[in-house]
Amino acid sequence: MVEEGKEYLIKGELDGFGKLLHQGWERKKKLAQGISNPRIEEIYQAARKAGALGGKIFGAGGGGFLLLYYPVERQNRIRKTLKNLRELPFYFEEEGTKAIFNVREG
Repeated sequence: MVEEGKEYLIKGELDGFGKLLHQGWERKKKLAQGISNPRIEEIYQAARKAGALGGKIFGAGGGGFLLLYYPVERQNRIRKTLKNLRELPFYFEEEGTKAIFNVREG
């Protein structure tokens, strides 16, 4: 799926990339129990219902992040749907995933 995803990004076909994220998420959940949980599924399904095409979780062992892809015209609807969650910006990094935010509150 990596090569297919890379091609979508190179060609600027972001909706295709978002749909591929969803396919990857569905496949990953079938690999083992514990990949997801009811809370993650609730959030992910709410985002999909609001217009997200796909998503991926990162760093779940340390609290985790959910990356979502959606067309820009659906941004406000998804933000409203997920208003109780903290939104963080992200950037592509050549060295891999790095959490640079202190996400613990309270």
